[in-house]
Amino acid sequence: LPAGARLPTHRDLATREGFALVTATRVYAELRAMGLISGETGRGTFVKETALAPGQGVDLDAVAADMVDLSFNYPSLPGQAELLRGALRQLAGAGDLEALLRYQPHGGRPADRAAIARHLRRRGLEVEGDRVLVVDGAQHGLAVTLMALLEPGDVVAVDALTYPGFRLVAGMQRLELALPAAGAGPDLDAL
Repeated sequence: LPAGARLPTHRDLATREGFALVTATRVYAELRAMGLISGETGRGTFVKETALAPGQGVDLDAVAADMVDLSFNYPSLPGQAELLRGALRQLAGAGDLEALLRYQPHGGRPADRAAIARHLRRRGLEVEGDRVLVVDGAQHGLAVTLMALLEPGDVVAVDALTYPGFRLVAGMQRLELALPAAGAGPDLDAL
């Protein structure tokens, strides 16, 4: 984009690109931190003039050699493969490896649940292991939580531009999503 170009509002960007409003806000915050955009309340957000002429920047290949690739959902950290190798050796030589190859109990293994409860107690949350539920990731955790707390047809008050994974789980459980978009924010009158 040329210097001085006006960027869409956060909400317009989120709607156009199909992601959450919080994601658009983070994108603009990152661009602002990098010195690429500037904004004024009431005027909008604009592309800033670049400090260097095209082709007169940093040697990106030299910088990339020391970078962590965050384009995936997990970073590939330097030395990660060797750490994993060592951890797998330790795991193979300790405990009941056979137990890890079988289906796990619903809610997690009792020893794992107890360890999580101890971890939470050290952080001030009084909980016993039998009250801990081990899930297989954030999406599974959302599904289990919604199933435990809500019935099909219940209404969940979330912004229209919420996390797509939440919308998917709510739809599978036939939950009604409230708060449609209304201009610059959620339509609170829809409650």
